[in-house]
Amino acid sequence: MSEGPPQAPPIRFGLRRRIIIRFAAIGLIISTLFGVFTYVTVRQQLLRDRTEISIEQAAADSRLVFSALQGGTSNPTQVLAALRPRVRSTPLLLREGEWFAASLQVRPEDLPDDLVALVVDGQPARQRVRIQDVRPVLVVGIPEARRSGGYFEVYSLRDVEESLQTVGRVLVLAGLVSTAAGVLLGGWMAGRVVQPLREVTAVARRIADGALETRLDESIDDDLALLTNSFNRMADTVQERIAREERFASDVAHELRTPLTSVMTSLAVLEGRRDELSVGGREALGIIGADVERLRQTVADLTEIAKLDAGVVTVELEPAPVTAVVASILNRLRRDQIIVDADRASVGAMVVVDERRLERALFNLIENADTHGGGVDRIVIRSDDRAACIAVEDDGPGLEPSEVDRIFERFARGSTGAGRAVGSGLGLAIAAENVELQGGRMWGENIEGGGARFVIELPVEAP
Repeated sequence: MSEGPPQAPPIRFGLRRRIIIRFAAIGLIISTLFGVFTYVTVRQQLLRDRTEISIEQAAADSRLVFSALQGGTSNPTQVLAALRPRVRSTPLLLREGEWFAASLQVRPEDLPDDLVALVVDGQPARQRVRIQDVRPVLVVGIPEARRSGGYFEVYSLRDVEESLQTVGRVLVLAGLVSTAAGVLLGGWMAGRVVQPLREVTAVARRIADGALETRLDESIDDDLALLTNSFNRMADTVQERIAREERFASDVAHELRTPLTSVMTSLAVLEGRRDELSVGGREALGIIGADVERLRQTVADLTEIAKLDAGVVTVELEPAPVTAVVASILNRLRRDQIIVDADRASVGAMVVVDERRLERALFNLIENADTHGGGVDRIVIRSDDRAACIAVEDDGPGLEPSEVDRIFERFARGSTGAGRAVGSGLGLAIAAENVELQGGRMWGENIEGGGARFVIELPVEAP
């Protein structure tokens, strides 16, 4: 069975936009209802007034016409032409099946047949119609008492229609203005509503950036007092937990340092008498030595983490050629056999670095490549007028998708082989923090075709 096309994700609006949209919708609904009510009321009133005036005038004009024609000697057409109505109209007369008119603006066949039939039967009638399917008119019919027929007067409603069109345009404009006012009011209200949340966001961002002592002003808003108190209590809890973790790392490093020194001293004594040991003893001594070295490195990492958390580290930034710095560091690390690929722009590019801390970061990246990536393949240096990038590439399996987002977190350990976790999980975290102390940043990514790449980006000194 074939699957249907993927559904688009639902559109989500922020709180501010939702408030503005709702105010705009309320303004539009209110203005629409008010406009429709006003238009209908004005229309009914205008048509009612025009109908009453027209009926009164038609009745008066019909009496004049019937009185003038009572003797039978007057010409009906001349009598109709002599009328001077207050409201502009077109009179017609039907007598004994014959039509008379003083103007050709309205023809007898334009009149509604049912209205004419009612008048001929002796019943007054009125009706709004459009003649020639264009002109809106009101037709009033008055029956003649002693003859078969009646008097008809046709009143143009064009002026009423134009007035209603003007009213409609005014109401539409008023609706647009009220909707715009609703949008502005909604924006203002949304700003007032969102402002406390913005302050909460700003404080949360400062806490995330390391200012753990930052707290919300509890007088920010009476209605948000519960949120403010809960947020501050949460910040207190987080600060206390982080402080405990920092103390724990420092205490562990301190408590391990003295016995570790004793163990290393004893191990050095045994190393001096290795030849006196059996083959199995020498193998055991080698295993113990490797584990003690790993423990020493972990204690060193914990000590540095404790210093970083305590804020007692010093950074000495100086401009230096990026290629020369990398070459000097590799030489001190005795890893000058690693291939360095530098582009032309990076030759002579000056980076602002603390060389000691950059050395620690590169050492950790090289150690990580040896442990997880099958060794360093090459180091790539690229530079532009903004920053220089130093990338350590390996030939390993690359980064797992689940590792990319958390690879620089403390105690986050990668895997090798069949998935066995190795390392203390502090090397990349320490490298990243050392780079950040120099105003740079670090990230990891997979290389197309296999392998991982860890990139150090450092600011370039302005020429």
